[in-house]
Amino acid sequence: MDEKEHELMTSVEMTAAQDAGPFIEAPGRARRWMNWLFANKDRMFWVLQVVGWVGFFFLHILSVSTFVAGRSLDSLVYSFASSLIGFLTTSILLRPIYRIARRQGPALLLIIAMTTTIIMAVAMSAMKVQTFSLIFGDAWRVTRGEAIGTTNFLFLILPDLPPNLFLLMSWAGFYFGINYYLRLRNETERALLSARLADQAQLKMLRYQLNPHFLFNTLNAISTLVLEEDSKQANGMLTRLSAFLRYSLDSDPLQKTTLSEEVRALQLYLDIEKTRFTDRLTVDFDIDDDAQNAMVPSLILQPAIENAIKYAIAKMESGGVIKITAKREGKMLRMQVCDNGPDAPEDPTALLRNATTGVGLVNMRDRLSHLYAERCEFKLSHMEPQGLCVALRIPFERKGDGND
Repeated sequence: MDEKEHELMTSVEMTAAQDAGPFIEAPGRARRWMNWLFANKDRMFWVLQVVGWVGFFFLHILSVSTFVAGRSLDSLVYSFASSLIGFLTTSILLRPIYRIARRQGPALLLIIAMTTTIIMAVAMSAMKVQTFSLIFGDAWRVTRGEAIGTTNFLFLILPDLPPNLFLLMSWAGFYFGINYYLRLRNETERALLSARLADQAQLKMLRYQLNPHFLFNTLNAISTLVLEEDSKQANGMLTRLSAFLRYSLDSDPLQKTTLSEEVRALQLYLDIEKTRFTDRLTVDFDIDDDAQNAMVPSLILQPAIENAIKYAIAKMESGGVIKITAKREGKMLRMQVCDNGPDAPEDPTALLRNATTGVGLVNMRDRLSHLYAERCEFKLSHMEPQGLCVALRIPFERKGDGND
């Protein structure tokens, strides 16, 4: 991973840490509040812990202590004591053990979690019995002992054991469930980030895959002009090559440019080729005014033009034509590069399967797929009487639309 990718990953991870959460799509203030809560595990634990046990306190008042002691101060104290015992048991005792259990395999995790939960449920029941004795005196022990047939302390806690066990098992379910959700979310974010970086690397590779034959042929043509002492034309060709390469290397393959800028760059490229082929090559541009400001991937048409020159124009002694068109079709932009070369196959899609002649066209198709997914079309067709046409349709976008 190079330094830029590391910086990008660090930036994205920091953003995720600050703004992560399952409520990212929630609007406005609610989104910020929920993301603040879920961005930090410790903060989320204590917020949920306090809110949960406060809720348990009110529920205990309504469903337990009021029926035991009526509406009195003793019932409030008993509910508060029960809630505090639950809060301290889960915060101080269960959480550290569950943290250790989370690092184990599934079988050992289950054994530790179940054993600990049962032990803590017994301990919690014992603490509640002692608390009940402090609040209501020992008379209740006699009443409960008569009901169950013994005053043995271990048997006295049995009526409290099932609800406490259910309470702690529910707490454990929430604890492990939330932790595994957060782990899954983090792993998903890492996977998405890795996929994004891989896509960007792939796009850059596809975009910067300049054909070395073009550079070789151009430099060879310049060398020939120098040998022929045609310094003016050689200098002009070198200037155009320099301008084209500067545009190619300076333009970001992850960004888009206007079609008018793209056409100017392609004209530099074609002027170089026209110097090589002289009257063997004619270029015809047919660009709608409405399409001039459309946003397109930088040098997206260059592979098709290069393919036409290499496999069509170069094989013709005269009369080679390349026609480049761009038309707006509603919400789509249609662009075509067509030539009149003699060797275009009847089934042009065979070119995409040819590892020798189809590299540039596959490159073009893959870039479109990376950038637009299913919102684009890429088609090869045979021209009559001869020639090949490369057509593509992409969403029509203007600068400032938020899509570039």
